[in-house]
Amino acid sequence: MIFNKLESSNCLFMICPTDNLESVLRQSCSSKAFFYTALGANFRWDIDTQQSLITLIENQKITQVIFITKYTNIFYREVLEPEIEPFFNVSETLLQMDRTLPDYFLNQSHPILRIMLFASRHLQRQQKHIIETPILGKALKKNIISIQSFVYHPKNRIFYPPRIIEKKALLYSKLSPN
Repeated sequence: MIFNKLESSNCLFMICPTDNLESVLRQSCSSKAFFYTALGANFRWDIDTQQSLITLIENQKITQVIFITKYTNIFYREVLEPEIEPFFNVSETLLQMDRTLPDYFLNQSHPILRIMLFASRHLQRQQKHIIETPILGKALKKNIISIQSFVYHPKNRIFYPPRIIEKKALLYSKLSPN
């Protein structure tokens, strides 16, 4: 599903502060929007953070946790485009992330699609990681909190879910680069 407007209750958005998505997300959310940020959308889940987020989720009656990044996020581009001078090293986790993209795809695909796929896969890992946290993950499951991820394309003003990005990547990777 590609969305332009979130039709849900209160949302907790997990974003990178360098993406400057707060105003776009506030306009896209039909209820209250809350934000938790980490550079490169690379979140750490210490016990205090988990407990604070549980308190926020319960007090604000949050029903969705949504990881979102722009495909133009500088941290993703640094990883896939080594000719870019590093702006800031987010963390070893992001920079050492498995490259699950085959070489032929990296050589043939459009740079925007490569970055969108990388960002999508990174957010999916973050999504999986939050569910696996000992305290917060248990609370999210218990309260049936929806957890999603999207990559935002600012020019098109569209939030793409991982499923759509993967389909586009598969489609375009089979096309000849000529």
